[in-house]
Amino acid sequence: MPCQFHIESSSRIYTLSLVTLFLFAVGCGSDNNTSSTVSNEIPSFNGTVLSISLSTDGSKDVYVGGDFTTYNGAQANRIVRLNDDGSVDRAFMAASGFDASVRWIAPAAPQSANVYVGGDFTTYNGVPKAHIVRLNGDGTVDQSFSIGTGFDNTVNVIAPAGDGSGRVYVGGVFSTYNGTPANKLVRLNADGTVDQTFVTAMGFDNTVFTIVPVSDGTGDVYVGGAFTLYKGIQAMRIVRLTSTGSVNLAFPTTTGFDNTVQNMTLADDRSGNLQLGGNFTNYKGNRAIGVARVNSSSVFDLNFVTGIGFNGTIFSVAPVGDGTGKVYAGGAFTSYNGSLSNQVVRLNQNGTKDFSFTTGAGFNDTVFKVVPVGDGSGDVYVGGQFTQYQGALRGRFVRLAPTGALVR
Repeated sequence: MPCQFHIESSSRIYTLSLVTLFLFAVGCGSDNNTSSTVSNEIPSFNGTVLSISLSTDGSKDVYVGGDFTTYNGAQANRIVRLNDDGSVDRAFMAASGFDASVRWIAPAAPQSANVYVGGDFTTYNGVPKAHIVRLNGDGTVDQSFSIGTGFDNTVNVIAPAGDGSGRVYVGGVFSTYNGTPANKLVRLNADGTVDQTFVTAMGFDNTVFTIVPVSDGTGDVYVGGAFTLYKGIQAMRIVRLTSTGSVNLAFPTTTGFDNTVQNMTLADDRSGNLQLGGNFTNYKGNRAIGVARVNSSSVFDLNFVTGIGFNGTIFSVAPVGDGTGKVYAGGAFTSYNGSLSNQVVRLNQNGTKDFSFTTGAGFNDTVFKVVPVGDGSGDVYVGGQFTQYQGALRGRFVRLAPTGALVR
């Protein structure tokens, strides 16, 4: 009997079915032997990977979060920290972990193993933690980040302000935080209290999926999602807010995108351009199918030519990190501009496909997260719902070389 798996938010519901194909532990739910102490030959999660975050403590560790309950047959309830070689870092002890999906993990501070975690969950290690928590590097709760009753619904994204204040932006499906109105977006102080200087008032009319601090010294922040209004002002799936929570009218998006922005990132070429992915097909009258690049004034970059674009939704965009302006895109597609590209592709600065990143048959199911390893190797982590890469069995998480070759 197939295992039915659902990922839910207010604007997207993914229903995915898998028939048990393998003899190693890439199964469903209770079918896995979570008490096993023997690692699988092929590193595998038994459920979808939704988030990947590099530790900033210099260890080269990586946090992985999602809807899984085991990794290599051993218990790992929705979060695990892995060493550089893919083995579990036993110094991070999540014990019983989370009771529902982890959707986002973000570093809590530079040179630290501490992380913010957000998602669908309401408990961590049996203790009430409604949709957000800050964890120490050993997996214990950081009690100095007090959330009270927390959020009333899913947290999709967490973005540290990056200004040295310790403040953090949180976006999602929620309408309240600790009993206070907070429609889809809030900025929290380092102690977990609401930052009252960032005024969102009535907030957004629909889900926030992605947040990117502008990092140009203004204190502004980009916000993307399924919304069409912010504080009653038209903002079609993207908006730029000032450090006080007002709309920055120098970045006009009253026409914006025709459908949801799922993810976005600043280009790594010092242009200040913003690269976006989603299930949109149009931006301000310009054809933009699944991916687009706009400048800091919201002008569509006509030099980023994507042709007929993607034939499915983009869930993750990530700069390669080498200063070239190249970008990875991962999602639920099988082609890009007419070229076979199963679930992941690397694009050049001009929007053409980078054929030096060769994925062959690619992935057999959705990619939800792409994150460059950032250790000088040029490698990239990829996570999602897939169970194969180029025909090789892999359980929802892989590391690829800059050529697209499978590292593990």
